[in-house]
Amino acid sequence: MSSSDSSSGVEGQIGKVLLIGVTGGTGHHAIQGLLEQGITDPRILTRKLDLSRPSLAQLSQAGLELVEADLDDATSLAKAFAGVERVYCHATAGDSAKPDPREVSRARVLAQVAQASGIRHFVYNSAGGADRHSGIGHIEQKYQVEQILQQAGLPTTMLRACLFMEEFWKRYTRPSVLKGSFSFAVQPTKPLHLITTKDMGRVAAYVMKHPEQYIGKAIELAGDVLTPRQMADAFAKAQGKPVVYKEVPPWIFLLLFRKSLFDLIQWYRNHGYQADVPHLRDQEFPGLLTTFQEFLEESHWADETLTIPN
Repeated sequence: MSSSDSSSGVEGQIGKVLLIGVTGGTGHHAIQGLLEQGITDPRILTRKLDLSRPSLAQLSQAGLELVEADLDDATSLAKAFAGVERVYCHATAGDSAKPDPREVSRARVLAQVAQASGIRHFVYNSAGGADRHSGIGHIEQKYQVEQILQQAGLPTTMLRACLFMEEFWKRYTRPSVLKGSFSFAVQPTKPLHLITTKDMGRVAAYVMKHPEQYIGKAIELAGDVLTPRQMADAFAKAQGKPVVYKEVPPWIFLLLFRKSLFDLIQWYRNHGYQADVPHLRDQEFPGLLTTFQEFLEESHWADETLTIPN
C-alpha cells in the first residue's frame, strides 16, 4: 500500500476530525501530515482565536476551520466537539523536559467531554517508553494521560513518539552542526529512534481510516534509527561538508542545573526507545515514514537563513 492509496475516500469514512495542540511549535507539520493523507476539513482548536498570530493567520488563510476553546473549561470544549467524530491530540500542554501538571488535569477534562460527545476514535500523541517505567517525569506523565483516556472508555490509539527530528533545529544544536560539529550527550554508537511531527499526522490519519486495526493499540513510532555518528554523516551529506560528532559528558547538565535533562540523557544512554523501525516502515505504515536524510533535505537544513524547519 502506498500513501496515495491510503488517502482515497477519506471524508466519507471518518467524518469531522478535531485537532488539539497543533497551533504552537511544530504542530503545523502534524497538520500538514493529516492534510496530505486526506483529512481535508479538520477543525483546529486554539485557546485564543488571535489572527495576529502568524501560525493562526496562515491556517485561516488556507481555509481551515479554527475554533476557540479552553482545555481547562469543559463548557467551551463541548462546543468545539459538536459534530466531531474523531480526535487527534498532539499535546495538552507545552513541550518541556519537566512535567507540567496541567497536562494531566486537562486530559481529565478532555476525556470527560470526548466521552460525553460520543467520540468514535481518539488518537493521542504519547511518548516512546511511556509503558516501561522510565522514571522520566514528562514520559511518565504521558502514560498518565493514556490511562485517563482509556479509563474514560474512549476508543483510543496511542502513538508513542520517539525523538522528534525537529529537535535538532533548536538553537543549542543546529548552529554548531552547520559549522561542522555535532555535539550530543549520547554514545557515538548508541542507536537513536527518530520521527518527524509531519509523520505523526500522516500516521494519525492512517489509523483513523483503519479503526478496526488500531483502536485499543499503542504503537511506539519512529521513521528512522541512527547512531549519533551516522547522524553526523547525514548532516555532512545535507550540508556538503564534513561534520564531526563530539560526545558531551552528561554531567555537564548537572553543572547547568538541568537535572531533568540530565535524567533524560541518562535514559537515552542506558535504555532509550524500542520502536521496530523496519516493521513500521515495511509492513505497518509503508510510504508514511520519513528517514532522517529525507527530513534534512525536505526541511532545507543547509539553508542558514532559516531558523525553523520548513
